[in-house]
Amino acid sequence: MAYEMRPGQGSLFKNEQKTGDKHPNLKGKIMLPNGEVRWVSAWTKTTTAGEKWISLSVGDLCQQQQPGGGGQAAYVAPAVRAVELDDDIPF
Repeated sequence: MAYEMRPGQGSLFKNEQKTGDKHPNLKGKIMLPNGEVRWVSAWTKTTTAGEKWISLSVGDLCQQQQPGGGGQAAYVAPAVRAVELDDDIPF
């Protein structure tokens, strides 16, 4: 049986493309209680006292994976509003 995300749950996996400290150690997806699926990233950090802790970041909306689509869900770009430019220069 395939894994099915449920509201309030998510998964993190090791970031195999990490090349620097600013890149997260872990990446994955989380389904919010309202059903939205978002990207989530995690960094392992250390306090000045030497205690390890995890910092989280929840990102943009993900597309729901379609049945039979395979692979990871793609990034969904925010909607872009077209702006009409006026070519007349006022001076």
